[in-house]
Amino acid sequence: MTDDDRFRNEILSMTTAQPGWTIRAQVNALNRGTSERWVEDEAVFPVVGWAVVSCHFRDGGVGNRTEAVFLTEGRLGHESLYRWQYSDLEPKPGEPRMTVSFEIRAPSAD
Repeated sequence: MTDDDRFRNEILSMTTAQPGWTIRAQVNALNRGTSERWVEDEAVFPVVGWAVVSCHFRDGGVGNRTEAVFLTEGRLGHESLYRWQYSDLEPKPGEPRMTVSFEIRAPSAD
């Protein structure tokens, strides 16, 4: 399975999110030669909806997950799409391995 196959996901259904939800996306780098880790990029985006996404997993399996849908650079994105855009799991020699992590934040009760 290639990296592109793993990220060949499809939104099956979607609903809107209540105002105030956000998602923090973090692009993490790993130098496999030295085991050095660092945060390459980090951003917080407003969540506008929730989607049921049919996901292709690394082991070849397929399953459904609920993912946040958010505004990024004026366009809609979702977790799987963002991972596909910013991950590099098998980089060229000497380049870091890039992965993406998310933290969903509920609206504050203030």
